Amino acid sequence: MLIRRKVEADTDACHQLLLAVHAADGYPAVMPPDPRRFMTPRREYAGWVAEQDGGIVGHVALHGAGNNPMTPPARAATGLAVDQLCAQARLVVDPSVRRRGLARRLLEVATAHALGEGRRPILDVVQGATGPIALYESAGWRRLCPLTLELGEDRLDVWVYLGPDVEPAAETRAAAVPPAQTQASASRSPNLR
Repeated sequence: MLIRRKVEADTDACHQLLLAVHAADGYPAVMPPDPRRFMTPRREYAGWVAEQDGGIVGHVALHGAGNNPMTPPARAATGLAVDQLCAQARLVVDPSVRRRGLARRLLEVATAHALGEGRRPILDVVQGATGPIALYESAGWRRLCPLTLELGEDRLDVWVYLGPDVEPAAETRAAAVPPAQTQASASRSPNLR
C-alpha cells in the first residue's frame, strides 16, 4: 500500500471513504453538514492518503491547533505555545482493509511529520471508541483529560491525547516510503514531509 501526500484531486475519494467509515462505525459520531469540508477543512496544513489498487483506503491529516478546544489542556500539560502543537485528525481506514496495520502507519507518518517540524501532536477521540483508544495508547499517546465538545445541538464526550515526543522508529517510517524511492529521495519526498 502506498501512503502519499493528499492532493485536491483526492477530495471526492476521501468523501466516499468517510461515508464508508461512517456507515461501518458511526465515525464521525455527529456527521457534519458538509462532509467534504470535514475531510479537508481550512485549518488542515498537511494530509496523507493510503492507496490500494488505485483507490483511497486510508486518510490522516494535521490541523493547526489554534481555536481548538484540545489546545488549552495540551498547553497546560506541556507548557508549549499554540504554534508548537498541532491536531492529528481524520484518521480513517476503509473497513475492507483493516487489521493490517494501516491505521498505525498513517498515524506514524503524521506523528513523524509533526515532530519533524517541531510540533507536538494532539488529538481527541470519543470516549467509547475502544479500538482507536487502544491504537493511540499502544503507539505512545498519553491520555490527558476528558472534554465535552458542543457540536450544535449535540454534545460529544471525548478524551484528549498528547502524542509522543519522539519520532517512530526509522524502520516504521521507512515502511511508508514507496518502494521505488531511495532512502536519499525519501528525505525530500512530499509523501513524508
